[in-house]
Order: sequence, then C-alpha cells, then structure tokens
Amino acid sequence: MNFKHINIVKISLLLSIGLLFSACAQNTPTEFNDPLEQINRKTHAFNKTLDTWMLRPAGKAYGIVVNDFADEIINDFTDNLSEPSNATNHLLQGKIIKSLKSTARFLVNSTIGLGGIIDPASRFGLMADESDFGETLHNWGIGEGVYIELPFYAASTMRDTTGILVDFIMDPINSILPSKYKTYTQGAKLIELAGDRNEYGDMIDSVLYQNEDSYASQRLYYLQNRRFNLNNNTISDEDLGNPYDDK
Repeated sequence: MNFKHINIVKISLLLSIGLLFSACAQNTPTEFNDPLEQINRKTHAFNKTLDTWMLRPAGKAYGIVVNDFADEIINDFTDNLSEPSNATNHLLQGKIIKSLKSTARFLVNSTIGLGGIIDPASRFGLMADESDFGETLHNWGIGEGVYIELPFYAASTMRDTTGILVDFIMDPINSILPSKYKTYTQGAKLIELAGDRNEYGDMIDSVLYQNEDSYASQRLYYLQNRRFNLNNNTISDEDLGNPYDDK
C-alpha cells in the first residue's frame, strides 16, 4: 500500500480525533445515548421525506431497468473502489493479513477484472472483507459516542460519523485518481445507492413505513446491527440494550 499521499495534516487529524474520542470511550454496550434526539428527529423527518420522494422511487426504477448482470457489474465496480480503504483500515487495526488480501483483491480485480467490473479475486479465494475507520476507532477502544441522524445519510454515531469523514479524506482512490475520472466513480456510487435501496427495499420500508415510530425503529436497527458487526457477529441481548428506552 502506497502511503505517500497521506500528509502530515491528515495524520494530525487522525491523532486529534483519537484524543477527542478517548474522552467519549466510557459508554458501555448496554447504554443508549441519544441526547440529540429532538434534532435527530427533525433530520429523520427530512431523510424520510427524501426517501419517499427520491430514493424509494429510484430504487423501484432500478429494479425495473437494471437486470441482474448489470447489477453485479455495478456492485463489483464500486466494491473494488473500496478495497484501498479496506486495506488501509485493516492495516491501522493491525490486521496485516487482511490488509494484504484487500490490496491483492484490488490489484487482481483492477487488472484481470477489467477495472473492477468483474471479481476474479473471489474465484482465487480472495474474498471481500469490508472495513471502515469507524471500525478502526472501535478497535482502538474508542466508544461509539452519541447517536446521530445525518442528513442525506441516516443513522450513525459520533464515532461512525468521524469514520465517514476520515475514510473520505484518507481514501487512496481520492488521492491517486485523476479528476476527470472521479465523476464516473461518484456516478457509479450514486447508481449503487439506488441499487441498495432496491435490494433492501422490504427491510427499509418495514422500518420507515410500517412502524408507529420510525425514528426509534431505525435507531434500534442501526445500533443493534452495528454493535453486532463490530463484535465479530456475536453479541448478547443484554449487550444490545434497548434503544427504545430513552436515558
């Protein structure tokens, strides 16, 4: 992995964020921290309206227009763009083998896979293993912080919001890709967003439109799912807590 594009400013940002969140790391898994609920609910109402009028129709249109073969190409291409970030985060977590595998996946799929539109790496036994800086912070012992609903993005926590920003800043693709190609990669990610809305449509609809309190339902789903994934897919009911219980 080539880190020459990571400058002192970016490294300082990482260290500053680590120090900032170390003060918030005392939350136990059973705690539920939503002091911004009043603001979050307003953001949730905005996001829900956005989904109703844009994302939901886009997802349905995607399901009608895009066949399975094209859908697989889109997913393979956008997944390949994420591999350098996966490799970086695995490395920051001290997972050297996983970092090397993500790097190898990117190299194989970017060459033999024709720029990532197919996934020969998986056929070679190099399976995808996603990671993000939110997970890196978790591995560093930093707590999730307060729950946040981000506009245009939906559920998150303070830790994961930091992760989103750092992943964007530190993504090697953003550093090495010529500007004229970035429009295509961003366009592919937007198309993938519509594809994801189509693929997970039933689940999203059940959370947003089939619950009396869609905000609490989404908060519950996000926190449980995120904690489950960060704990190697093993977490007890007690550890999950009850995100419906305001504290």
